[in-house]
Amino acid sequence: MNIKPNRSERRLPWQVLLLTGIAAAAVEVHADEAASRPVATRHQLMKECMAKEKASNAGLTKEQMKKNCSDVTETELENAKADKKRDDQTNGAPRT
Repeated sequence: MNIKPNRSERRLPWQVLLLTGIAAAAVEVHADEAASRPVATRHQLMKECMAKEKASNAGLTKEQMKKNCSDVTETELENAKADKKRDDQTNGAPRT
């Protein structure tokens, strides 16, 4: 007794493979998008810091706030570069 499988039983493996491939591609695209998020520019960081300094009303002069924000901005940019370098090495991305 040789019983032939019906059409839906023969297509099932192809459907599973297709869905698996789509899911894998979606995960990879999501990972690429997360890795390529832009880092805030020095100007943006300074602007945000100055706004925070003004809001705190610490009684500092504009020059003192600017110096503080410059130091904070430099540190944030260095940390962002270090994080990016670490992520690139962890993910096996080529160095640029």
